[in-house]
Amino acid sequence: MTEAEQRAVGRTGKQSVRYALWISLATGIGYLPFALTIPLLPEHVTGRLNGGPAQVGSVVSSYAVTSLLVRPVSGALMNRLGARALTVGGAVLTTLATVCCAWAGSITQLMLLWLLVGVGIGVMQAATGVWPVQLVAEDRQSWALGLAGTVNYLALGIGAPLGTLIARLVGTANAFVVAGLITLLVVPIACYVPEVRVPPKGERPGAGRGRALLGTALPSTALVFTALGFAAVTSFAVAKYDELGVPGGAAVVTAYSLTVVVLRIASTWIRWEATRPATLAALFLVEAAGIALIGVSDGLVVGVIGGVLTGVGMWQIYPALGVFVVRSVSERQRPAALSVFGACFTVGVAAGSGSLGVVAQAFGYEAMFGVCAACVVVGMLVAVAASRMPAPAAGQQRTS
Repeated sequence: MTEAEQRAVGRTGKQSVRYALWISLATGIGYLPFALTIPLLPEHVTGRLNGGPAQVGSVVSSYAVTSLLVRPVSGALMNRLGARALTVGGAVLTTLATVCCAWAGSITQLMLLWLLVGVGIGVMQAATGVWPVQLVAEDRQSWALGLAGTVNYLALGIGAPLGTLIARLVGTANAFVVAGLITLLVVPIACYVPEVRVPPKGERPGAGRGRALLGTALPSTALVFTALGFAAVTSFAVAKYDELGVPGGAAVVTAYSLTVVVLRIASTWIRWEATRPATLAALFLVEAAGIALIGVSDGLVVGVIGGVLTGVGMWQIYPALGVFVVRSVSERQRPAALSVFGACFTVGVAAGSGSLGVVAQAFGYEAMFGVCAACVVVGMLVAVAASRMPAPAAGQQRTS
């Protein structure tokens, strides 16, 4: 397919939306091996492999390390290899590594296999995170950027209980096999959806590279700060209410995640981009207010309201910041830039879980949520600076 034909197919209204939705489905399926098996790993490590809590943590975290490291590399390779090849290759590697986990005879072997799972999923996520943005028209890019996060939320919410059920039915070892084989459903989807390949002549002149670097760095830095909110709610909300003797703290996490998912789904029909400085700042402030409310609350009702507010703030922050990246770089630079941008959310979650845990241990959960809210406000300042960058001149952003 020629470049002109690819653009015509990829950017024609309903068809482009349908293709983007297919790729988002592939993203969710590709994330299922992690979602299905994450509740099984602790028992697998401590039971069959005679490990302890430290070994459980090492195995789980090994996935995040390799998934994070390969995403920028995958983005850089996307122009050469194509999104389809990376998606299929990542799916096959994820399948093989996940299936082999069933026969791991030691914690070391399991950790090495889980490192490979991280590589496979990281490669897939890098490709499927950029692919929908390449397919849709400019006024749908914000929506396309939010797709991956939405389906990952859904996959995690569905996968954890489903993985436990599969393990009860067929055993833990066979559950790894099932989780791995499910990933192969990604392959026919990747073969069906057309690619948009950008030739070397589409590269912008060297004069725009400084702006491209700054246009990627500022939104990525802001994303690290906003990801602290995700880390605080998902990692510490339940622990806070347990400490208070209030049961059902998981409802705060559920309220947060459902709010993000519902609003992202609604945005399929509502074309709105939170790219203006005032609108973007308002979203950050709503997120910060929600996090602070969780911190000061003594009861579950107020905590759930805080979770909803946090979700309202975060549902558009990631897509809006991603739009700044997309519109600051050329189409050929886009895969690498968006891969770096997406990896920064993982950086924020990892750094936040560790650093906020230290704050909570030293000063308590209320202080920790307050510190997190302050960090989100810092992210707001960086995001507003990114939103005030001048738009590229006509013809610089997009070349044919």
